[in-house]
Amino acid sequence: MAQEEVIRLWDLFECDFLGLRVEGEVIREKMEEIIMRNGKVAVLDFEGVRGITHSFGDELVGIFARAFGKEWIKRNVRVINANENVRSILNLSVKLALKHSQKMSSNVSSSSVNNLCLSQSLNP
Repeated sequence: MAQEEVIRLWDLFECDFLGLRVEGEVIREKMEEIIMRNGKVAVLDFEGVRGITHSFGDELVGIFARAFGKEWIKRNVRVINANENVRSILNLSVKLALKHSQKMSSNVSSSSVNNLCLSQSLNP
């Protein structure tokens, strides 16, 4: 099993609702360092966070989904202590990012995104 490094969102922002894209960018840059430079799994700890916006979720996982795909996220990102609302937004961010990247690629059929099962993509 790969080594993991935890990012505690509450410790960084001390806020129970994270909605700014710039906040997500800060976390994504930390994730890039953990995953790309250190070869570890980035663990996002949402303890104390009750909600996020789609913009925040897109910065965390949508950008990675567009660049590397869903399987890469499943191998390199783990989410803990997230409520259903947070998980839903993260999964939606992945789904929309994949749909967007699909439109950009002529290799993938439009029906394949609709058949993806994203509910497990960010579960621990």
